[in-house]
Amino acid sequence: MIWFCADDYGLNEASSVRILECVRKGALNKVSVFPNLGRVELQPLWEVPNLRVSLHLNLVEGCCMAETEAVGLLADQNGAFRHTFGGLFLQSLLHPKQLEEQLFREIRAQVRFWKQALPQGVPFCIDSHQHTHMIPAVWNALVRVLREERIRPDYIRIPAEPILPYLKAPTAFHPINLVKQWLLKGLWGINRKRGEQFPTACFFGILFSGKMDEKRVQRVLPHYETIAENQQMDLEVLFHPGYLEDEAFGDKHIVFIPFYRSKNRKTEFDAVNKLSERRGL
Repeated sequence: MIWFCADDYGLNEASSVRILECVRKGALNKVSVFPNLGRVELQPLWEVPNLRVSLHLNLVEGCCMAETEAVGLLADQNGAFRHTFGGLFLQSLLHPKQLEEQLFREIRAQVRFWKQALPQGVPFCIDSHQHTHMIPAVWNALVRVLREERIRPDYIRIPAEPILPYLKAPTAFHPINLVKQWLLKGLWGINRKRGEQFPTACFFGILFSGKMDEKRVQRVLPHYETIAENQQMDLEVLFHPGYLEDEAFGDKHIVFIPFYRSKNRKTEFDAVNKLSERRGL
């Protein structure tokens, strides 16, 4: 099974509408949802047959869902998150025990929100904004939350992207994405012992992040399909098609506005729709 996924549903109304447009065309069969950026219209997602909907844990934008005073390392006095991926990783080195306890409280609040939102019988799937759940302190807190909440997830994204497909079909990419790819693979090496029991899939979407255009994906995708087939795993292909133009943000604590307004997101919107037409979806 190949899961064509859009992250960041619930960023704002315009972005969510564009993602939902791709879903209704059959171009996407997985959507990851922000839990903490205001009112999220989930009902349209539940109405789509066979759509996998995932909790997009968010520890870097918007406001916390736990009590503000209980997560002071994560959020300021207004509840707005303080750190990006790098900041969280640094805090996990400087204040390991204190941060992990606060991460537990915040992740528990987001997981409980999702637990209540899910209709009965719908799979419980998890990933995260900026892949922060790969930071060991975050991973440990997430595993603890799942255990204490007695949740057996049906799927957790493990963004440990193989490099072999790119070697077989060399294609241009941004050098910083190579750093991200190897960092995430290295962090998964640390987390693996506490994560091998969770269902996951082969993952594709780091090295071309921000530039998942049709030509690049079409060239590399068959090699990912081969790896997934050989490993007897599903394949998840990540896109960010919820592009924005001049629309306003509902949450004033959004940090990565230039990325959301990037023309590359419109490219990914077009790419995922064209790829679905090619595959007859």
